Amino acid sequence: MHNTGKRYSETAKKVAAGRARKRKQAYEKDQLHTQQLEAQEAQKWEEGVKPPNQKKLILDEKKVEKLRAKKERDGLLAAEEEVLGKGGKGKI
Repeated sequence: MHNTGKRYSETAKKVAAGRARKRKQAYEKDQLHTQQLEAQEAQKWEEGVKPPNQKKLILDEKKVEKLRAKKERDGLLAAEEEVLGKGGKGKI
């Protein structure tokens, strides 16, 4: 029986390098796939956003304006009462 093949010690480095290269390629492929999935998910979220309801925005704006006007009126009324005095029984 003739052993004409190469020794394990001669091919071990090449085998290890080949396995490392394949692991690295698989890792890079997996990373690329993950990035593509994330990009697709982000695009779905951007497309899925509904435009704001204009009628609701206008109503909210009116509500805020009414509250601001009420606070302003209450402030003016309080200042006027402070200047004039509350008035009432017992004051001369």
